[in-house]
Amino acid sequence: MSEQVHQLLDMALAAPGVLQWRMKRFDTAFKLGHYGGVCRGVYTTYQEAASAATSALPLGYNHLAGAQMYRDRLDRVWPGDYPMMLWLERAFQSGVKRVFDLGGHVGVSYYAYQKYIAFPPGLAWQVHDVPAVMAAGRDMARERDTFGSLTFVDDFAPAACADALFTSGCLQYLQSSLADMLAALAQRPRWVLLNLIPLHDTLDYWTVQSIGQALCPYRIQRRSVFFADLQALGYEVLDTWQNAEKRCQVAFSPQHSIEGYVGAALKLRGSTKAHME
Repeated sequence: MSEQVHQLLDMALAAPGVLQWRMKRFDTAFKLGHYGGVCRGVYTTYQEAASAATSALPLGYNHLAGAQMYRDRLDRVWPGDYPMMLWLERAFQSGVKRVFDLGGHVGVSYYAYQKYIAFPPGLAWQVHDVPAVMAAGRDMARERDTFGSLTFVDDFAPAACADALFTSGCLQYLQSSLADMLAALAQRPRWVLLNLIPLHDTLDYWTVQSIGQALCPYRIQRRSVFFADLQALGYEVLDTWQNAEKRCQVAFSPQHSIEGYVGAALKLRGSTKAHME
């Protein structure tokens, strides 16, 4: 009986007049910053998604409210962090001392991970993010960075000098793919450690995500193409894992929603410690 009731309710909510009313009501609230973490719409390009995100709210993270997010992650790790810490520690053991943290916010992973794994002497941890976030990160580092290893850089080019590229929860906000960004470097990092990536089994598209304080164009990439592009650059996939605690809900479009984000550890084929030095 309960299943029949649910089926009847689903049919009623999907009825033409009711569905349009629900979508209109949702869209009004969504553009005001409600439904934080939920996505809306399906688009072909970043520009289409950005145009659809018209709202009184800012676009993206480059503002004061965006810079104040994720402070709860500075002193703790989450289940999906453990594979990243495992592979980062292995990278350190192989001689890695220069980490480029793409989209690392104010240094969230740098601060949180040092409580659980040993950072090597002479570590240089560079973060690249949007200007407002990096300004907040520099202010915080003056008081909080007791190791003195954290710096912030204004573009992606310094990644060419890194031993390891580290990125967690960032790639979906970038206009360029990671493979295109790496391909443009004069030299590529030996290690690539990725986490919290929304990948779809068959589709590649953009949507718009609400983060409460802003709306963000948000990219979902096709899993096979994402990894094939990195392998074409010479990277070998050492490990992948599922972040079961993360999901991407695209409102009114379940076929575009995702259960579980992806993490991965990759390494350049044939690379050695001497290559880094």
